[in-house]
Amino acid sequence: MQQHLVQSSNQFLAMGLAAASAAAMFYVGLYQSRVVRHLWCPIFNKGCEAVADAAFAKPFGIPDGYIAVALYLAMILLLLGPVEKLWVWVLLLILATLATLANVLGVRDMANLGSFCFYCVLTTALSPVLLWAVWRLR
Repeated sequence: MQQHLVQSSNQFLAMGLAAASAAAMFYVGLYQSRVVRHLWCPIFNKGCEAVADAAFAKPFGIPDGYIAVALYLAMILLLLGPVEKLWVWVLLLILATLATLANVLGVRDMANLGSFCFYCVLTTALSPVLLWAVWRLR
């Protein structure tokens, strides 16, 4: 019973972190596709817009905000399913690792640019916790 509660709490934690990250990156994606005219950027002023408009923020011509949303939504869908199955857990682990790696590389790109995006830094801070929560599901 206690193990089930721990698994459930890790599952809900992972869902919450993935949802928060998806929401943050959806906002960035809306700006990148010009649905939103300006990004409100706490702490970094115009850094969010500078990062979102940078060449590295549109791999394959696709706004990376939307790519991140797809990744986090895939994780949420998997977290709603049978996470006790090995293949689901492995897929979640791969996606969480990919998110963490992409976020770390994004921070490197932002440092090279000299501007930082609050939402990108937020998802970068959340991604290791998301990876830990997914790891704890097994």
